[in-house]
Amino acid sequence: MPANTINVDSAHPSAAKTDLQGLELAEHHFGPLLRPTRATKSAWTNYSINRLQTNQKYRTEDSEEDERDEYSDDAWLFNSVKACVSQIEDEMDFEDGTLQKCITILCNDTVLDDEKPRSTDHIVRIYSPTAPVYIDVHFKYYCRSCRSEVDWQYTLGYKIQRRPSATASNALAIKTELKMGGPPDVYACNGWQTLGWGCYDDYYRNYGEHGPHVEFGRVELREEGVMDVHEALFGELEKPAETDSEAMLAYHRSLVRGIRLLLAAVGISYDVACTDDESDDRPYELMLEGLSDKWVARGIRNACGLRLARDAEEERKGAMERQEAKGYDDDSEGR
Repeated sequence: MPANTINVDSAHPSAAKTDLQGLELAEHHFGPLLRPTRATKSAWTNYSINRLQTNQKYRTEDSEEDERDEYSDDAWLFNSVKACVSQIEDEMDFEDGTLQKCITILCNDTVLDDEKPRSTDHIVRIYSPTAPVYIDVHFKYYCRSCRSEVDWQYTLGYKIQRRPSATASNALAIKTELKMGGPPDVYACNGWQTLGWGCYDDYYRNYGEHGPHVEFGRVELREEGVMDVHEALFGELEKPAETDSEAMLAYHRSLVRGIRLLLAAVGISYDVACTDDESDDRPYELMLEGLSDKWVARGIRNACGLRLARDAEEERKGAMERQEAKGYDDDSEGR
């Protein structure tokens, strides 16, 4: 299996040798697709060629994955994506590999520190199992402790491509679409959308300033973006009547799961509660929130149109926690 792709058969060069076109071509190489949507023959053909050539291109140079150290820096992302996406497959009662084969790692620059990422900068592509569409997801992360200080920041964004070209992807060209700058500004152009970002205030401090950390961060998702992601991955989702509580819960779970798949594709496992009986379970190896407040889960819920009874109180406590940290910081600067 190529190190940079979850897909196996479709990455083989001989897979492109066929006279099939359109949806038949996609089904031949990547089927069974999940309730494929109606699209033109050229759209499905371009999608198929793009996916075949991209999978062929982004493999290890020596193609000897079996000799790769499973605990190496490069292996961390592959193993994390496999585990995170497999969990979502189980939740959806899909066969093992149904979603994993849709994911290709385009670039991966990860440095581990005691088996946890100290830094990573990677782009992963999710080919839709239902439509001739793909989503590129970018995640850049840095977290390092030095004495009593912690340097932490990350950005997470995505771009939906509804008209794939019949050519292999170019990871370097994709990287040039991202802006240089602070965490909130990376996805400000070229069709990219910010999912979320976080950092301690060190990023905004003047050099040499010290004091307790104040957390900055936000989930930038909006309801329209959530619907776009779900439609791209799993097709349109009809909203049920507000009076049908069971159907509404299933609707919200589906929307939340679509966003969780974006996170899973870059190796982030975050269980987002959809009822007050459930808990928000953060990722173990990656820090998405700098304090105890689980604002990422709450932000995803809110973008999906879901508010739990506890959310308002937890939001208030989180704001208080950040204000207290800022107060301590102001006190330390005044000494």
